[in-house]
Amino acid sequence: MRLNNFEQSTHLKLISILIVLSYFLLMFGNGIISLTHPDEVFYIQSSKEMVEQNSWFTPLIFDGVQFEKPFLAFALFGIVLKWFGYHPSVARFWPSFFGMLGVVMVYILAYAMFQKKRLAFIASIMLSSSFIYLALSRAVLTDMIFSTWILITIMFFYLAYHKPDYKQKGVYLGFVFMAVAVLTKGLLGITFPVMTMLLYLIYKKDLKCIFSATVFKGLLLFLLLALPWHIAMYRIHGPWFLQEYFGNVHWRRIFVSEHPKIDTWYFYLGLMFAGVLPWSLFWVPALKRLGDHFKGRTGVKDQVVFLLCWIAGVYIFVQPAHSKLASYIFPLFPAIVIFLAEYIHFAIDKSEQGEPVKSFKICLYVMAVVLIGVSAGGLLVGYKFIDVVVNMSSIYVFALVLLSISVSLFLLAQQNKFQRAFFVFLGINAGLLTMLFLARPYIEPWVSCRQISDKFNEIQLHKDSVVIASKFYVRGIRYYTGRKMAVIDINGKGFFSPHHTIPFLNTDQKVIDFLKSQKVTYAIVKEGNVEDLKRIAKGLSYVLEDLGGEGGKYILKIKKL
Repeated sequence: MRLNNFEQSTHLKLISILIVLSYFLLMFGNGIISLTHPDEVFYIQSSKEMVEQNSWFTPLIFDGVQFEKPFLAFALFGIVLKWFGYHPSVARFWPSFFGMLGVVMVYILAYAMFQKKRLAFIASIMLSSSFIYLALSRAVLTDMIFSTWILITIMFFYLAYHKPDYKQKGVYLGFVFMAVAVLTKGLLGITFPVMTMLLYLIYKKDLKCIFSATVFKGLLLFLLLALPWHIAMYRIHGPWFLQEYFGNVHWRRIFVSEHPKIDTWYFYLGLMFAGVLPWSLFWVPALKRLGDHFKGRTGVKDQVVFLLCWIAGVYIFVQPAHSKLASYIFPLFPAIVIFLAEYIHFAIDKSEQGEPVKSFKICLYVMAVVLIGVSAGGLLVGYKFIDVVVNMSSIYVFALVLLSISVSLFLLAQQNKFQRAFFVFLGINAGLLTMLFLARPYIEPWVSCRQISDKFNEIQLHKDSVVIASKFYVRGIRYYTGRKMAVIDINGKGFFSPHHTIPFLNTDQKVIDFLKSQKVTYAIVKEGNVEDLKRIAKGLSYVLEDLGGEGGKYILKIKKL
């Protein structure tokens, strides 16, 4: 489809194509792997308890209240689980749905900004096929839902500023969706869109527009939507709600690292590059093109600055915080793909005019070489290290796909067929998803607690005893067995959220006291905790019986002699 074909196509047609494509990339086959530990089962177990206890506005876990996130995402998960059952595809419905919605929203925003259908289409394709977007669309987390609310909020604020017909409507809707974002993941729902627009208005030297009646009314609307839940939780739970929700979940994460190994200055910068794989190489020429934008040669300086303000508006909040996760920076990826799509559209347009852009061709050649290296490396790793975990047939398929794509990119680069080369990139995702499907039986025992829980449910007899689990597995074991849990983590510091109503056995004495409180204790633990329990029980009047294992997890029966 050449440029004129894109521009002559209707928005409905292009969006329909995007919906179908994003369905296969982001939702199709979502039930082939059981819910994984530790995060997917956390959100679904919390939603499950909310449904069972009819607690739709107060998140729960381990039969106690938790405020790691507000209620909205948990309630959404709970609704579909209640009506359609506890199947992995049902649990993953909302992230996939919001992933597809985000693809459409990026198309609408990119077209509103640049008035080019192909550019908007390219941006949406890139978003739906970026590795981080694909992963978070297929995972039970709040991040895809939250990021889409942020995207919609920023989109309406942009339309309100640049489109006279949307001035009032855009402001009001922006504040509405900002409130929904806050009810999904907390105060970052305010900071990300507000900082984005504030930076942009500083660039435009137009801060006075903030002090308008429309903005004031929009702010009131935001408060009417966002405040009631917070007020209700404070009235019910008192100062503890403030301590947990604001102090621990928001404030503490700024100063205390939940994952110290990734608390580095370069983590988010590297993620912004790697997260858009397989499109990452286009960062280099797109950044180089910034000079042309700022010199006014492209005619889209304001649009590009807005995207940079969006990226900066997220980055400057998440980078200083010591708790870092890939999901924290996720809301800036729509801006990244639109920014990269502007360069790719420019390069394709030039190639169709008979003026191929050298930097784009170089990216294609480099990518062809990289894919050869990845396929060879995958085969080598498969042969040497993981043949016992992942069947080699899945690696053969993926390697063959990558080699085919590599050859195609090389030939298309030589022929200056840049648009065709762009769409060939989608084959990488198709190969990856195919590989995961073929490898599922070998991967699942290592990423999910379902198999070990099924084995435990078949053999255990003492239904009233509390089960010990390794910290990493405790949520999954709880979800798949329904049993009351205790955690063993010798010398561990506990959960990042200190208010989990669950015994935390981080010393030998605590384990001993716990074992004494039960006639028979079952444990589902990793190998290191097996050794801990053997060591603690040695010399005491307890016997450990090994009841089998699965995927690095072991079932033990511990009883007094």
